[in-house]
Amino acid sequence: MTCWGIAARNEAQKVAIRALLNDKPYAFLTGPAGSGKSLVAQAVGLERTVERKDFAKLVYTRLQAQLGMEIGHLPGDINEKTYPFVRPFLDNLEAMSPESKQVVQYLMTGGDKARVFFDPIQTMRGGSFHRAYIIVDEAQNLDVGTIHAVATRLATGSKMVFCGNFAQIDTPKLRKPETNGLYRLLSGLYERNAHEYFDHVNLTEVERHPAIAIVEDILRNHEMAPEFAELEAMGSVGSVEV
Repeated sequence: MTCWGIAARNEAQKVAIRALLNDKPYAFLTGPAGSGKSLVAQAVGLERTVERKDFAKLVYTRLQAQLGMEIGHLPGDINEKTYPFVRPFLDNLEAMSPESKQVVQYLMTGGDKARVFFDPIQTMRGGSFHRAYIIVDEAQNLDVGTIHAVATRLATGSKMVFCGNFAQIDTPKLRKPETNGLYRLLSGLYERNAHEYFDHVNLTEVERHPAIAIVEDILRNHEMAPEFAELEAMGSVGSVEV
């Protein structure tokens, strides 16, 4: 199965693609860096929005938080300020079909024909997404209030995909399950047995570069609460039905 030039490389990615192709309103992709969470979510989103026209638009969003030490105020208008935070989306296009970058750039800047949008999470409160495929990237960095505001933007005919790596939480206070928005939302859906509304797939195989698997093995669980690992395991391939 290929979506926008991307074919699944392992069983977990196959299951993730099936989950992203169904009509459940929420999907959660968790797992280590390099496992393909964002790449698969993006490829299916472009396929369903541009080729199949299941959705009127694709929206990519993430918290505009800086890694490590803050580099300070970013100059320019909102598009220029947003660019550094959507660069991972643009980088993924390099792994897709050769025409992807040109096609998506046109779809972003095509005026009334625009189908791909980048919305900072900080500007999303109060809006509604109708017939939209929404990717919420780096969702492990959202607190409870923020993920509440984002998840409730979902409206008719839309699908929202949360991608997160619990080992890369940038804010110390969010490294506790009780304060982490992604953990609270996903674990709450499990507790309510609300499987008609969501799928969760935990991708465990690193596909970006073999060296990343070694780095993840060294560092991944250094400060990660065991509750996060237990929640991830609930999305293991053998236990997921899509």
